Amino acid sequence: MKDTMNQARPDIIALASRLHAGQTDKAGHPYVGHLARVAARLVARWPDATRDELEAAWLHDSLEDTEATEASLLAAGVSAETIRIVQAVTRPHGSDYLAWIADLAAAGDISVLRVKLSDNADNSDPARVAQLPDGAARVASRYEPARRLLEDGLAKAGG
Repeated sequence: MKDTMNQARPDIIALASRLHAGQTDKAGHPYVGHLARVAARLVARWPDATRDELEAAWLHDSLEDTEATEASLLAAGVSAETIRIVQAVTRPHGSDYLAWIADLAAAGDISVLRVKLSDNADNSDPARVAQLPDGAARVASRYEPARRLLEDGLAKAGG
């Protein structure tokens, strides 16, 4: 049975906050705000989100943007399933973004697709995009095509 308690453990939120301490998003705001919004978007769209999905939303950029490793996350008490989701949504270095998104969509892992769609939704939020000099162009060229691929993958996976 899935753990559907859609509240992240406080220690996971604290870990995400520590890992991204001092980082800012492209608009200059504290990066942890992005993590909180991704988690909130996940629960808003999927009230049945599992705790692992929610904790992966908080940690989704930890392997890409911090010194965290799979081993350090495990040692910090992060579940193996949460780490699996985080690994899956971590873009491999040097990969083509849309090709990688297409691979995620084709794999059909509902948990991975939910977290990545929540991240995509925050990255393409009109209020945030308006704060960026290249916002509209970035959404049009990157996030909108990615969203379509991810939504299609989720539909095919039955999510």
